Amino acid sequence: MPVIRGDAEYLPLEQVLPSVGVRIHSDAAGGAVTLSCQGREVALYNKKSLASVGGDLRLLSAPALLEDGRWLVPADSVSRMLGPLLGAPVEYRKASRVLVVGNVSVPKVSVNAYVSGDSVRVVLESSEKVPFRVLQEEGRVTVSIARDLVDVGFQQERLTGGIVDLVRFVGGKENLFAMSLGKRFQQLKAFEQDGPPRLVLEFQASTATASKGGAPAAAAAPAPPRAPEESSLRTVVIDPGHGGAEVGAKGPGGTLEKDVTLGIARKLRASLTSNLGLQVFLTRDGDVEVSLDERTAIANNYKADLFVSIHANASRSHGASGSEVYFLAYQATDDESRRLAQEEGGVPPVDPSTAPAGSDLALILWDMAQAEHLEESSSLASRLQEELAVATGHETRGVKQAPFRVLVGAAMPAVLVEVAFISHPEEEKLLGSDEYQLKVVAALTRGIRKYQSEWQRRAGLPATASRGGS
Repeated sequence: MPVIRGDAEYLPLEQVLPSVGVRIHSDAAGGAVTLSCQGREVALYNKKSLASVGGDLRLLSAPALLEDGRWLVPADSVSRMLGPLLGAPVEYRKASRVLVVGNVSVPKVSVNAYVSGDSVRVVLESSEKVPFRVLQEEGRVTVSIARDLVDVGFQQERLTGGIVDLVRFVGGKENLFAMSLGKRFQQLKAFEQDGPPRLVLEFQASTATASKGGAPAAAAAPAPPRAPEESSLRTVVIDPGHGGAEVGAKGPGGTLEKDVTLGIARKLRASLTSNLGLQVFLTRDGDVEVSLDERTAIANNYKADLFVSIHANASRSHGASGSEVYFLAYQATDDESRRLAQEEGGVPPVDPSTAPAGSDLALILWDMAQAEHLEESSSLASRLQEELAVATGHETRGVKQAPFRVLVGAAMPAVLVEVAFISHPEEEKLLGSDEYQLKVVAALTRGIRKYQSEWQRRAGLPATASRGGS
């Protein structure tokens, strides 16, 4: 059974894992526990909000806890740990308090209630066809669903008007929903609809109170559900790399990275403002030096929703060309990424696998980094890289990870874009031209638009219309 600690719901590992074939090795003295299954491992640390999953760190919604020899983990973070460990989809259904492992068909049932004058409408909508059974009893109406398991994201709701006082999910083997009837209740009409499958319950008020004229009032149309809130993706901070005495890389023809990045950043600001209606700020709008830590501090101060750092690449290999997009990682994707991150002021590499169990050494950087935004950062990086490859027609070097100092501490999805290689003579000429910079800006704008659309879709929000093509 789940337990509550503070505001979080926890699951005891010893109750959850043996049933799915996971072995537990607890090092209580070291404040760590290792979960293993078929050669895969997950490590948790007492009072730490991070888990090592196959060597990669994942952020938990609350710290893991060791209490009297028993390990407790946040219930809503179980899937992030067990999915990679078991090599199968894992989902914890909070309302039903059920852990689902594998591709199990579990209908999701939502409940919405609308009060309108002399009627109340309660709608139970399912993700797939299910058998609804309605029963009217003294003082209440119940609905049961004869399925082994349903996913119900609903607990209870109190209603006004005296027709239906309370709607709640009771659960149990019958997956029972109960509606407590008020003093004004007179009659019930129930019917099912398809597309999507749903049960509609119409509760009518008594004739005596339905209308002043004594005749039953016609049931008013149910109030529409409130529209979801607007997308919170409104503010973007663009970071033109380098500046002032910090010139960055220098091309064979003398082109400076700091000038290229500022030119692209200014154009990108104009494009995002006019085409996507976003509020855009630059970390520098002139040839001035800004520290790496100050750049993300600016983004945090503006409460930005995205942080995009613009750079021009350089390599000792004369043939290196194309674009790359990075997001933050403890360990670099490859040696070249590691070198680049260090040249850009990267954080010192630390290998969590060699650090003592429970040691702050393996976790301290991630406590201060933007660990919770890594998945969104990865998604943003992918969209930008896809559009850059199409727009420029140059080699795509893909999305990579590296410990860039400028990304550490950003409290939002953050990426670093290496637009092209300034060390490559042909790409240097392109980077210095307004035509090519505008092509890059158009690609970045499309990438951010795609990311915005995907973000809204995941959040269940309506798409935001753009103001123009780019």
